[in-house]
Amino acid sequence: MQNFNNQSFEDLIRNAQPQQIAMFDKEDNFKGYRQAPASTLTIDLNSPFVSQAEIATMSDSARSMMTRAHTAANSQALMSSKPNQTTWKHMIVSAGTLARAGMSIDTSGNFEGFPFFQGFDDAIGTIWLGEGATIPENSAPTTKFPYEIHSLGAFTMVSRRFQKMVPSFFPQLKIAQANAIRDAVEKAFIQGNSTTNPAQPDGLVRQVTKYALTGASKSGLIIIGESLEVLEGNGLDREEVSIIMSPDVAKKFRLETGAPAHKALSIKEDRILVSRFMPAGTMVSGRYSDFQAVTNPSIAFLAHTYTPAGQPETGATRVRSIFEADAVVLNQDSFVKTTNIA
Repeated sequence: MQNFNNQSFEDLIRNAQPQQIAMFDKEDNFKGYRQAPASTLTIDLNSPFVSQAEIATMSDSARSMMTRAHTAANSQALMSSKPNQTTWKHMIVSAGTLARAGMSIDTSGNFEGFPFFQGFDDAIGTIWLGEGATIPENSAPTTKFPYEIHSLGAFTMVSRRFQKMVPSFFPQLKIAQANAIRDAVEKAFIQGNSTTNPAQPDGLVRQVTKYALTGASKSGLIIIGESLEVLEGNGLDREEVSIIMSPDVAKKFRLETGAPAHKALSIKEDRILVSRFMPAGTMVSGRYSDFQAVTNPSIAFLAHTYTPAGQPETGATRVRSIFEADAVVLNQDSFVKTTNIA
């Protein structure tokens, strides 16, 4: 693979040219085309998403669109950031529903995992001591997070004409790629099923297995009450609990409470979130900090002028990005899954 000193998206795409490289024999007879090597760019997740120089080239409408893209996720981390100070981590990691629910997301890229006490507090023994008694020895078992590396790829076709006609193209391309990656990761973390697609991680809905309730023919108050009963019985405080539900469940609860929010549902309104990726009729309640994700610390981009089959593109550059992630439920006692809500 060819190495370029790419510093920006503009460099990335420029160095992917020319579109096709003609080949000739010693008699100058045309022998077809050869592939142009890929141009690469690796960006740290803590790097600014859009530079001040890029903002200066954008039209007012494009700048307005970029601002909306930064704030539409309703994330405090995004809304408190100036556009040119927002990082790739903000756009890809912090803007999703799971992050707002409190999910732990480690961007160190350490898929090896770290030792921890199995079952958390359950691994620590306690005993009341009589006069002269000694504290017994206890060897708490340890384990490693069973992370696996799951790679996500996104790609965009960019024509040469489009590049020339839209001066603010590069920031828009980055926004589109970041949004696509964020949505794909969020979807997999919620509803991913390795049985149907071994390349993706299992999501929260599939991983929560210990406490699975049914919401059939029950009101929202009863459904949430039953979930809280399980969680509080496991030692969780109601203030720690967040709920992510599907849009149809949110509609049911709103109609029952007669309010646009969920004021009668015994839990703070900002802790009840809706995700379009949650399967219909489903909600998951719990302490989302016990749903741990690991991602790589950077995002890799490649730009090249040939198809995956090795054929030259016609007047276009294919821009691909690669991102790696996985997520694991650390404690089954921290979650309750309710299905068949109608």
